[in-house]
Amino acid sequence: MIPRTQFVCLLLSLIELSDSKLVKTSYGTLEGSTVWSEDKNHKYTFKSVPFAKPPLGKLRFALPEVPDTWHGIRDASNYSAACMSKQSKRRPNEVASEDCLYINIFSSERCLVKKCPVIVYYHGGAFHSNSAVMFPDDFILERYVSEDIVFTIPAFRLGVFGQLYFGRNNQLKENLLHSTYSHSIFDAVRALEYVNTEIANFGGDPNRVTIMGHSTGGTMIDALGFSQLIDPEIKLFQQIIGLSAPGDFGYEELAVESSLFISKKLGCFSGNLMDFDLAPVLNCMRNMNAIDILKMQIQMTEEDGMNFTRIIKGAPFMELGGKLSEFKKTTPSRSLLFGTTEHEFVFADPYIAGHFLDLENPTAVYKYFDNIVMNQSWSCIVFTFKNTFSAGIFMKHDSAAVFVSTATYSEAMVNTGADVFVFETTQKPFSAHVTDMQYFIGLHREVVHYPDMDLLDYFYSKFLANFTKYGCPSPLWPKYDPVRMNYLKLEIDTELGITPKMEDNFNRKIVEFWLNDMVQLDRNISEQKTKTIGSERSKELQLSNENFRLYKQRWFYAATIIFCVMFFMLFKLLKKPKSDECKPLISH
Repeated sequence: MIPRTQFVCLLLSLIELSDSKLVKTSYGTLEGSTVWSEDKNHKYTFKSVPFAKPPLGKLRFALPEVPDTWHGIRDASNYSAACMSKQSKRRPNEVASEDCLYINIFSSERCLVKKCPVIVYYHGGAFHSNSAVMFPDDFILERYVSEDIVFTIPAFRLGVFGQLYFGRNNQLKENLLHSTYSHSIFDAVRALEYVNTEIANFGGDPNRVTIMGHSTGGTMIDALGFSQLIDPEIKLFQQIIGLSAPGDFGYEELAVESSLFISKKLGCFSGNLMDFDLAPVLNCMRNMNAIDILKMQIQMTEEDGMNFTRIIKGAPFMELGGKLSEFKKTTPSRSLLFGTTEHEFVFADPYIAGHFLDLENPTAVYKYFDNIVMNQSWSCIVFTFKNTFSAGIFMKHDSAAVFVSTATYSEAMVNTGADVFVFETTQKPFSAHVTDMQYFIGLHREVVHYPDMDLLDYFYSKFLANFTKYGCPSPLWPKYDPVRMNYLKLEIDTELGITPKMEDNFNRKIVEFWLNDMVQLDRNISEQKTKTIGSERSKELQLSNENFRLYKQRWFYAATIIFCVMFFMLFKLLKKPKSDECKPLISH
C-alpha cells in the first residue's frame, strides 16, 4: 500500500503533468489546454468560451442573451465553428455555424497569480468575412501572453446574420425595436460585458482592458471607443488600439434595400411594401436553413452587387442617423494608439463606400474623387479646385477614410485630455492595408522576409505590449499634437541607416483636402441641387399660373367661342363655288 503522503505527491505530480487547466466561471467550469514553459510561466488557452446563448431559432436576428450555466466540466481545448461568413458558394465552409458566439482567451500562470492587463481583439473582414478562430496560437502566446497580457478574441455575427435591417418607420421600429440595428455591435458589447465580469477568473484585470481592432475591426473600435452610450463611465474598457481603421459606416437606405432584397429572394417577402408585415417575414427567415441564407447572401453579392459589409450609424453606440462630428465631441476620455500603413487600399473596392465624414452627397463626392484618381482630371462643372496638390492626395477614397478618420478621431480624443499616439508603417518593400498584420497578429507574412522586417517585427510587438500595460508605447514617443500632426514613421533600413523616427504632418495634405475642398464640393453639390429644384419648381409655378390665368377664367371660354365663330365665317367667305371661279381676262 502506498503511504498517504506519497499518494498525495503522486497525484499532484500527475496534475502538474496534465495538459489541461481548469477555470471556474459564473456559468460553470472550463477545461483549457496548457503550453508548458521552462520558466514555469506556463501558458493556457481557453477556446470556445460561451459569452452569449447560441443565436439559433428565435434568437436569429435578435439581441445576444446571457449564456446558460452548465454542470460538470466544459471542454475549452478546441475552437468553435466560425461565424457564417462570405465564401465561394461552390465550396461552402463546413466548419461555419450560427452557433459561434464564443470568446477565445489566452493567459499564463503569472497572470493567474497577479492579474494582467487584457486585450480584446476584434477581427476585420468587411463585417461579412474572416473569423475569431483564424489566428495562430503560438504568435499570440509569444507576443502577448509572454509579456504578461491576457489576449482575447470574441466572435460576432457577420453579413446578413449580423446586419439585417428593415428601416425605422413607425411600424418596423415599434415591432422590431433594437433588432432593427446591427447585431454585430451588440455582440461586441456583450463580449465586453463578459470580459468585465469573468476575465479575473482567467488571470485578467477588468480595470485594465484595451480594445483593439484592425480594418473594419478598427471601425468597430471607433464605434465602441468613442461612444457616449456604451460605456460612459469607462468600466468595460479603458484604452483603445485602432489599426488601419476606416471609421466609415454604411448607408441606412442600402441596408434596408439589401435586407428587403434577400428576404424577397428567399421567398419570405412578396415585394409589395404597402403590404409589408414584419412578423411573418422574420418568422420565415428564422425557420430557413442557415446555409441557404448564406448561399443567397453570397449570390446577391457576386451577381447583384448587393451586400452586408458595413454597420450603420445607430444603436447601441449612437443615435440613429446622427452626425459623426457630434459623435466625436462627446467621447469619454481614453488613452488611444492609432496606426496606419503607407498605402492602405491600393486595389479597387467593388462595394459602395460608407460615411466617414458628415457629407450630404457622399456617393457623388466619392465618385468625383475616384474620377480624379482614375483620369487625373481637374475638370468639373460643379466645383473648381483653386489649389494644386502633390500626387500624395490621389489615392482611393477608402484610403482617405483611414487617414482622415485617424486624424479626426485622434484630435477628438486629444480634446478630452487623453494621451494619444499615432504611427504609420512605411516598411519596404511595400506597406499596404494588411501587410502589417504579420507584426501584430501573425498573418500575411511575406514569402521573402528581410532581416530589416524582423527588426521591425520585434519593435512593433514591444510598443503594442508597452501601450497595453503602461498606456504609453515608449517613453521617447511624444503624444499626438493635432496642430503638428506628429507621428512615428515605422521603417527600418540598416544599409541606409533608417530607423523609426518622429515626423510631423501626418497625411496633412489629404486630410485637409477632404476636410476643406471635398467638404466644399459637397456643399456646392447641395447648392446646385437646391437651385435645380428651385428652377424646376419655378417652371411648375409658372405653368400653374398660366393655367390659372387662362383656363380658370370665364372670359377665356367666351374669347375661344368668338375666335371659333370668326374663323368659321372667314373660311366661308374665302371659299367660293366652282362656277364663280376666275376666268382669264383674254379669251382665245
